Amino acid sequence: MTPRSERPSLPQSSAPSRSRRTYRAPVVVDVQEPAELSTDPGQVFVSRRERVEAERQRPAKRERIVVKPTRRELSARRTTQQPGAVVAAPRQGIFRKVHVTHRKRFGFHAAVLLALTAFFGTAALPAYASSAEASPMGNARTALAVQTLTGGGTTAQVVSRDGMQIAESPQMLDSTMNTSVSPSVEALAVQLMGAVASGRLVGSTPNHIPEIADLAEGNAVPGCGVDYRVLQSISVALEHFSQVGVSDINRRCTGQIEGAGTESSHYANGGGHAVDFYLLDGAPLTGGDSRSLELISILDPLVPNGSGLGQINCRSSISVENFKPFDDTCNHLHIDFGNATAPTLAQG
Repeated sequence: MTPRSERPSLPQSSAPSRSRRTYRAPVVVDVQEPAELSTDPGQVFVSRRERVEAERQRPAKRERIVVKPTRRELSARRTTQQPGAVVAAPRQGIFRKVHVTHRKRFGFHAAVLLALTAFFGTAALPAYASSAEASPMGNARTALAVQTLTGGGTTAQVVSRDGMQIAESPQMLDSTMNTSVSPSVEALAVQLMGAVASGRLVGSTPNHIPEIADLAEGNAVPGCGVDYRVLQSISVALEHFSQVGVSDINRRCTGQIEGAGTESSHYANGGGHAVDFYLLDGAPLTGGDSRSLELISILDPLVPNGSGLGQINCRSSISVENFKPFDDTCNHLHIDFGNATAPTLAQG
């Protein structure tokens, strides 16, 4: 018989066995030892039963055994670690998960905070801060999409707002006496404040620009209103000149009583029915200089019939169609709508 072939054995690893890591807490076990019969020679019992009863009354011993989970000792880790080896940070584990989750939450919160800051920061800006008039070539009336419709002897103002056209009666355009600001007046005031922000529209001392700013914010301040035709005249001037300066609008608002006093269109009927231009393209006006004459020729076909024009004594005779000239001081150009026959300027 052939000898029985031996079964080949599996290769055995010489590496030391590695204990499993665990995060289980130590196990505590209370062990109560049974009471033993007393071996004290000084104590005599009559019977075994009496001895057993005495042992039962004696308190039993209790021992606490703490069973700890097996963990690899630090010395063992040091001996098994190869010299010069770089220990990489653990890629998984409870601490990494907590850290990554915290980092993701921080990034999400930062993005939400940034979005809210941008939203409320933009909402806090005044409407005229983003006006198209900030561009020197901006067209005020075109950007506003304001049109004047005339028919049957009546005039109605149509303003585009939120994608809808709103028709307004002429009475609503008078911010000098009304307690509210119409959409047309507010829209045009916003456009003019855009020119103020860009430095194209400037005031003087006392400054009447805040009267326009109130209208741009929708505030009807008693005694500080501005005639809609005054706003339109300033807008027309901005269309043709790179810089426009106004020195007088509503004298009630600044407490001024000058020239014609309380009968002036700057003061009467709530005030704000006239405007004084003192600067065009950085040059002062006299009412008879070339820039004053240019602005007169631009406004004359647009203003309603009966509109006043100052400084007749400061220039040579000129032919006008709608203006009614009168004497005034030669340090500005006065445009007056106190006796004008229509509530708005015509479209040029």
